[in-house]
Amino acid sequence: MAVAAETCDQFLRQGRELLAQGNFVAASAAGWRAAVLALEEYVDGNMPETESNAETEFKAAARILVKDHRAHVNVAEWVVSAITLSENVEDDWLDRDGIDRRLDDMQRLVLLVKDVADPPQTADHILSRSRECLENGSLAVASEKGWEAVTRAAKSYAEETGHDHIRSNYLDQVTPLLVREPGGEPAGPWSLEVLNLLENTDPKRKSLDAFWVQQDLDAAARLISLISELMQSKQIA
Repeated sequence: MAVAAETCDQFLRQGRELLAQGNFVAASAAGWRAAVLALEEYVDGNMPETESNAETEFKAAARILVKDHRAHVNVAEWVVSAITLSENVEDDWLDRDGIDRRLDDMQRLVLLVKDVADPPQTADHILSRSRECLENGSLAVASEKGWEAVTRAAKSYAEETGHDHIRSNYLDQVTPLLVREPGGEPAGPWSLEVLNLLENTDPKRKSLDAFWVQQDLDAAARLISLISELMQSKQIA
């Protein structure tokens, strides 16, 4: 007997499982529930009391989220995706791809709430969040977060070497690290797998495989570890 979902992550995983089974309505309901829980955690009981239904309460909480993060242009889109999932529970008009994209948006919304409550301070912390996304079945979001971890490590490297912090520049500074191991040996195929994470974030890419995303995240972990070793041993040029 399946264990009842209680957390955002559990509902997200449940949504993916139901989607794989072709149960679009139940998958939508699970995604909607993850969004509701995330917003409840965000407002943390500070919502004005109302006697309205769950969707109205969600919209009120969502307005707070969007207002607090108005500089983050995608937050409103994630809220719309959540409402779309709630409507799909009644009408069942979304197809598999539509639900898949909206479950990714629910994962992004859940991540935002987590990052606000516990801001990731290191590349390793960000990478651990990406692995949570992988476990939840959100492969595109796992890749996005994995690439964020790589760029955080690259920025730290650029800061230590006194280079400009502009994104294109600090990524240029870390690129040479992709061709060697700490002992100077060639890095091998894993270095190219790091770059796959960026390719995985392309919205035009429709097919991702969990095994290969896992490989890409493992490669990112090796790069982050390499940067850490170089910085700690003062081998930075």
